[in-house]
Amino acid sequence: MTTSAASASGDAVPTTTAAVAPAATVLLLREAATGGLEVLMTKRAAGLTFMGGLWVFPGGRMEPADRSPGLTGVSGVERVESACRRMLDPGGHPVASDQALGLYVAACRETFEESGVLLARPRSTVAEFDATQLERLAARRQAGGDATAFSELLVAEDVQLEVDRLVYWAHWITPSFERRRFDTRFFAVRVPPGQEASVDRSELTQHAWLGEEAVRKSLSGGEMKMAPPTIATLEDLWRSHQRHGGVDAMLEAEREREVPPILPKVIARDASTADVVLPWDPQYSALPGEACVVWERYPAYLATLPSRLTLRR
Repeated sequence: MTTSAASASGDAVPTTTAAVAPAATVLLLREAATGGLEVLMTKRAAGLTFMGGLWVFPGGRMEPADRSPGLTGVSGVERVESACRRMLDPGGHPVASDQALGLYVAACRETFEESGVLLARPRSTVAEFDATQLERLAARRQAGGDATAFSELLVAEDVQLEVDRLVYWAHWITPSFERRRFDTRFFAVRVPPGQEASVDRSELTQHAWLGEEAVRKSLSGGEMKMAPPTIATLEDLWRSHQRHGGVDAMLEAEREREVPPILPKVIARDASTADVVLPWDPQYSALPGEACVVWERYPAYLATLPSRLTLRR
């Protein structure tokens, strides 16, 4: 989501007819040297029409090639199949298995394209990539390419994606007032050992491994700007890490978490501020605007979050 809002106080922000594109984003995690959780964040270039200037997680839209990458290049497919029952469309129905796998592949591809981190292993060994392989992969990334080129890379380098590393974490859908809309699945994963992140300098201008204290300080001081779903996801990550005591324990405990779809409704307060109303808000169903299915009871990790977030211009 962007940080724009309508001008009529108390009114629903007008809807658009924009198509909703399937997308995936990845929460790359690691333990901080001083304790606590660090998340890789990237800053989008200020001139971009969608979320320009905001700090985000690596990610992007699913491409047709992500749905047919040649399954010999993907391990852990059975994990995807078991996740299908928890991967729902906005109406609450399970998505098709090929759609689910495509979202996992898109998450891996976008992570590689935007951060240089490849969630894969050499096919011929159980070991991680060595320095020579990582240098070769970095060179191929810098050469650019699309989703088809990524599938070709898997074959040429004899590597296979490890989609079972990914934990299906959250599901946010861009509100209907936006001109560009995405149905985005969030996946969490520990960064593989030996791999360093670096950003594509065209769309992304900065990257940083950030802990809770640094994020809160930068947000309150205005040095960083984030969309409400990003902030809500970080709050969830911090609470989960504290509850489970570490990245590995957290990911294992949350691997089968329930993931309801979240399609916010946006209600303007004034010319510069709006309320982002989430499905567990008591007034959500009665408010105007496109909605998702509303669950009778939400998982505790969502129910303890505020039901309304603030959207500022």
